[in-house]
Parts: sequence; structure tokens; C-alpha cells
Amino acid sequence: MTLCVGFAFGQDEKVVNGGFVAGLKSWQVSGDVRLQTNVLVGKSMVFACIGPGAGSIAQRIETGSGNPFTLSAIIQSPDTNDWVLTLRFLDKHGRELMKVDSTSDIKLKGMNPQKIEHYMQPHPLTKWVQIILSKDSSGGSVFVEHVGMDMPDENAIRLKPACDLGEAMQPFWLGPEIHNEAVLMLLENGKPASGRLMFRPERIISVRDYGLTTNYIEGVDYALDGRTLRCTVSSRMPQVRYEDLQKGEYKWNVIGGKQVMVTYEHDDVWTNPLPEYLGDELPGTMRKLKAHKPLTIVAYGDSITHGYGESRLSHIRPYLPPWPELVVHRLEKVYGDRRIRFYNSSQSGATSEWGRDYAQRMVNSLDPDLVLIAFGQNDFWSISPDGFEANITDIIHTVRAQNPKTEFLLISPLRYDPEYTTNSAYWEAVGDYAKRMKAMTGPGVQFVDMTAISERVYAAKKPKDCMNDPLHPNDYFARWYGQCVVAALGPTASVEHR
Repeated sequence: MTLCVGFAFGQDEKVVNGGFVAGLKSWQVSGDVRLQTNVLVGKSMVFACIGPGAGSIAQRIETGSGNPFTLSAIIQSPDTNDWVLTLRFLDKHGRELMKVDSTSDIKLKGMNPQKIEHYMQPHPLTKWVQIILSKDSSGGSVFVEHVGMDMPDENAIRLKPACDLGEAMQPFWLGPEIHNEAVLMLLENGKPASGRLMFRPERIISVRDYGLTTNYIEGVDYALDGRTLRCTVSSRMPQVRYEDLQKGEYKWNVIGGKQVMVTYEHDDVWTNPLPEYLGDELPGTMRKLKAHKPLTIVAYGDSITHGYGESRLSHIRPYLPPWPELVVHRLEKVYGDRRIRFYNSSQSGATSEWGRDYAQRMVNSLDPDLVLIAFGQNDFWSISPDGFEANITDIIHTVRAQNPKTEFLLISPLRYDPEYTTNSAYWEAVGDYAKRMKAMTGPGVQFVDMTAISERVYAAKKPKDCMNDPLHPNDYFARWYGQCVVAALGPTASVEHR
């Protein structure tokens, strides 16, 4: 019986001696392990072999950066399935925070050779990740060809914000000044590229590129007509031709970074319902904020909450942090409190089912006072409103079973770009998720309706003004997320800049 395992390199390689060219150096070895060389199609391949007795190889990798990673594997097992691939997440003291393995968490495709690409967000307190491949004593051998881990750096020091976070968190629905509203200058039907503002400006303060480094000049680069900006013939402003956008079902247009950012004064009034203060129903959270007692906030959701689509994770200026970080930054300012502990346990690609399955490991272990639950943007493909509601309910019950005083803000997803798909069932599912979340509210569980907010914004502007791609907000709409959550927790936050 033979089992062969191979892992592929990533761009940011973390594994030492992953190809075993230096033998078993840097690997922790136990049991029946040896090296073997095979020649395949004229190429010599080095393997670490486990077996025929029980044995394992392991390597502990220092991460400690909060970055997600992808572990890739190729596993050949023609005669046995008695092997396990395990990832252990360890804190700074070497204590196990959680683990995942191929028996339940790491998806296997039932093929030979087995090809695995496992993406995940580590536990927020992770200092090291330990990779272990083990085999029992049932016979046969395991052949490990290569091990690698790809970990992009989303939190590098060089990605610090190049914008004023205080201005970024000034509520869009309050006048008289709007900071850096995004507008995609779209050229279609042979007319000059144009875009529309949320309010009618009384005075344009600035029009800049997305990175806030280039200033555009009225009369030279653009003209203003009511709420509409139009490019001049000689404009330097970035423009997108509608005919260059991909059309049809599920076409993926990335437009983040191509919008211009407009700061202006206006006299218009936001006529839609205002985001509500919900703190009266979150007494534990508010008591700690007002008393400056240690407060632990955990963000738990999908890629929108992880920060995908925003400029820091895109590695472009102005490097705006993910919206949950904006929330914490603003709460610290509003309440004059630096004792807020914040952890982002969100994972790109996650559904509410993932949230249900990982709640014990990724949330409970952090002893949260407040959890921001924000799933849905990956659910509408396959999870019914009933299933979604059950998953969110299970997350709450799982957390409260260990932390009965934990409070929750349920945050519904923004509407995807309507041009992404004409399947009305998906659109209806997102709306139903919001309704189900709203119906779950009560003492200690409150709701922020970003689905409705996005509908109101889209009624005034193009969805593409607000998006990085069809599913993810750009910096502009990510700020709406942050501002609405802060309004829920801080009655003074919504009026401080007036």
C-alpha cells in the first residue's frame, strides 16, 4: 500500500525545505520515516516516506500576522486511506487554540492523486501553525513530495492608511459636508463620461483619484451639472467605457480603484430612514463602553467583513482598513476608550454554514462581549432562507452556551450589482436573509440592515460607484458599513461632525 503527498509552492513561501532537497532538515520526524527518490519522466523526485509502520512528519511555522493562507497538497493513496493531514494553531505560549484536519474540515475530492488547496483564516491569536501528516500502523507507506504554504501579507506596515480616518467615518447621511464620495466616470453611447453624486453639491471642495493623490480641476478635467460630473474632452480623470465591461450572467468586472473621489458641501437632506441607535438593547456592550471597561469585539463573517475589495487588502492607496477596524477606531474616539480588544475571525468565501461549524473555535475561544455576524454574500447560491436562519441561530446558541452574556449585531449583506445575474431567486434570497435577521432581534441581539441601505444608495447612484466587483464593496461603501454599525453603538457618533 502506497500513499504519496505533494504540496505546491506559493508566492510567499513559509515552509522550510518543503521539497526535501536537504533531506529531513527542519522537519520534526517520528516513527517509521525515511527518504526515497523516484524517477518520473526522466526527472528525479525526492519524497519523505512514512511507513510501512506508523509515523509522521511535522513542521511548525511562525505566522503571527493575522494573514490568511493557502495550503496546497497532492496526495496519492491507491491502497490506503489511513492518513490524516492536520493543521494546529498555537498561541504565543505554544498552546493549541484550535485545529482542523482532513477527516472533517479540509475538503478531499475522492481522487487519486488527491489534490488539495485549503484556504483559511487562522485563529486571531495564532503565533504558529503546525502542519502534520501522519499515518497509522495499518500498513503501506506515505510519500511526501513537497510542502508549501502561500500567505499574502494583508497587514504590512507599509499599508497604513493614507487618509483621514476621522473624515472617513463622518456619516454620509449627515450634512453639510461629504468626504470622498466615489463616482465611476462611465462612458457610454458616445457621450462624455459621467457620474452622479448622492446629493446636489453647493460647492465642490475637491475631486481626486481613488488613491487621493491627484487633484482634478473644474473646467479643465470636469464640468458640474446639478448632481452630475462630466469629463471634458481633455480630462485626466480615469474613465471606464461601458462597452469594455463584460456583459452577461456572472461576468466578473473589477472596477475598484477606477472611481474618482469627490468632497463637497450640500444643503440636501437624507430623506431615507436614518441608521438607528440600538445600544438600549445591547446593555452589556454599552455599559462597558461608557465605563471604559475592557470590551472584546469579534467580527465574524465572509469576505466583505474580512475586508476584500477595500484598498488595504487590494494593496492600493489609500489603504483603507477593513470596515470592522474602522468601527473600533471610531468607537475609541467617540468613547475616549483604548481598551477595546478587536479580533476579525471572518474568512473570504465563507458561508453561514462555515460560520456555524467554526463558531466554537473562531469565536468562543476569544470570550467576546459583542459579535458582529455578517454572512450572506456567499449563501444565496445554495442556502435557503430557512437554512440561513438556522445557521445564524446556531452561531448565537453556540457562542452563548459558553459565553451567555455575549451580545450580537446581525448585519445583512449589501445588494450585489444587479447586472451580475438576472436570476431573481438570488436577489430574493438576499432580501429574505435580511428579513430573517430582523425577525431574530431581541434583548442582546440587534440588526443593521445593510441590504436596505445599499438599495437606497443604488437608487441615487450607480451600483458600480460603490463596488470593487459585483459582490464586494469598495472603500466608499465599506465606509457605509462602518458608519452604520457605529451609529448603532454610539448616539453621539452620528452628530459629532455636524
